[in-house]
Amino acid sequence: MTLGQLIERLAKEQPTAEQIAERVAADRKVVREVIGVDISDEEFDRAPDVLGNIQRIAAEKARTARGMAT
Repeated sequence: MTLGQLIERLAKEQPTAEQIAERVAADRKVVREVIGVDISDEEFDRAPDVLGNIQRIAAEKARTARGMAT
């Protein structure tokens, strides 16, 4: 596989800006419905990245667990 082919393959695996925007809008809609409070997009934008923090913590724990297993 050439470098160009690899880059093309990786680019295809990444969501487009439009797909990301659609996913964010859908996620915000679910949050609003679940908690029953109308949170503005501006309030969401100011909020901490909870999911990102959870993913970072999980990744760190997985790396630590792998290190302990070896």
